[in-house]
Amino acid sequence: MKLTNYVQKVLLMTAIAVLYTFGGTGFALAQNQLADDAIPYLSTRLKQQVKLAAPYGQGLEYFTLPESFDLDKIPAEPQNPLTPEKVRLGQLLFHETALTINPINPQHWQQGSCASCHFAQAGFRSNLAQGLGVGGLGANKSRHRDPKTPPTEIDKLDILVPSVLNSAYLEAVPWNGRAGVKGLNAKEPIIQEFDINRFQVQGLEAQAIEGLNVHRMGTAAIAIIPEYQELFAQAFPDRPYVGAEVEDIKRAGLAIAAYNRTLLANQAPFQKWLKGDENAMSAKELRGGIVFFTSSCVKCHTGPNLAKAEFHAVGFADHPNDLSGLNLGRGSVTRRAKDDFKFKVPQLYNLADSSPYGHGASFNTLQEVVEYFNRGEPQNFAAKYSGNVSRTFRPLNLTEQQIDDLTAFLETGLRDPNLTRYTPERLPSGLCFPNNDLLSRKQLNCD
Repeated sequence: MKLTNYVQKVLLMTAIAVLYTFGGTGFALAQNQLADDAIPYLSTRLKQQVKLAAPYGQGLEYFTLPESFDLDKIPAEPQNPLTPEKVRLGQLLFHETALTINPINPQHWQQGSCASCHFAQAGFRSNLAQGLGVGGLGANKSRHRDPKTPPTEIDKLDILVPSVLNSAYLEAVPWNGRAGVKGLNAKEPIIQEFDINRFQVQGLEAQAIEGLNVHRMGTAAIAIIPEYQELFAQAFPDRPYVGAEVEDIKRAGLAIAAYNRTLLANQAPFQKWLKGDENAMSAKELRGGIVFFTSSCVKCHTGPNLAKAEFHAVGFADHPNDLSGLNLGRGSVTRRAKDDFKFKVPQLYNLADSSPYGHGASFNTLQEVVEYFNRGEPQNFAAKYSGNVSRTFRPLNLTEQQIDDLTAFLETGLRDPNLTRYTPERLPSGLCFPNNDLLSRKQLNCD
């Protein structure tokens, strides 16, 4: 009798798998019959698909993020080894509004920080269609342009702010990868006017160093603060001198990049599930994970951060505020027609914390993004007819149930609920963060 029941259960689970794979309408009814066995069954099936998606022999570990304090397991730039002292300094500098000392308009002095556009509550992105640094008003999700400030004096981007979460696994940044000439880009032509990697380091370090200059920041104001002098000496014991601006900018950038590498969404339900907690995800999230790992999604979104170190064209529309013409993405850096309209594959964690989506901010919800990939029809007609659209960008032919499940996996299965653990309690300067304009100080109650 026990054998008969076992066989019946196996047959039932096999039928469910077939129905779900081919979008059968009987899935929901059949699933109800499994009741208590739903989570174990779905978890087992997802494990099988995750292992199949990983390189041979690597299994679930291939998609697992390390702990943020386990520095030896986090990818690092050889010229910038990770140390607790350097990460601590970088955490403070990333949020330090005292770095903004070179604004076009003096009234914006010491008002913005790296975290103005990459703050924890937004998944280390911005909740806006474009990032607003100096010249922006308000804290976090209430931030807007200062109407009294001319557009030319506002530190802003005409492209969606990418996340720095899980950026340790990125070989090139930003969207067009112009900050990287090592690793991924070593064999690609780099146009000198776009090459911002003067120190020949990995993209994350290059972006952090040059970003201080691009966003009109400097270290002069913090060089006289005793606490920062001590922190720099601890982080860079071989070169503790503080006061040489070029050297300090480089070291500040290296520290910020070191901190960025520890920003890992390792408490997301999917990460907990990978580490053995089979109840970390709901049945809906598990079903969404199965859709993700059995579809073409995982061909580009793979590895611990679910972002392959590649550039792909998927036909997203450009930002409406970008008046420079067509955004050629990677092609603008390499000047090769075959790279036109290709952009860096983004990581997928904590996207639910901030909208919109797409490099041109052309989607308001994650479900819209899923539906777009399900249709497989480019928004950008120039990209569509360029011949560069990725071969993996094809209709997914998902059912409505599968679309809902996949959206749930992206929204909640990949959401780390505790990213504020990466923010400091205070700054050595004593200033407000992540923004220090008058409105932000009032909203943050830190006047």
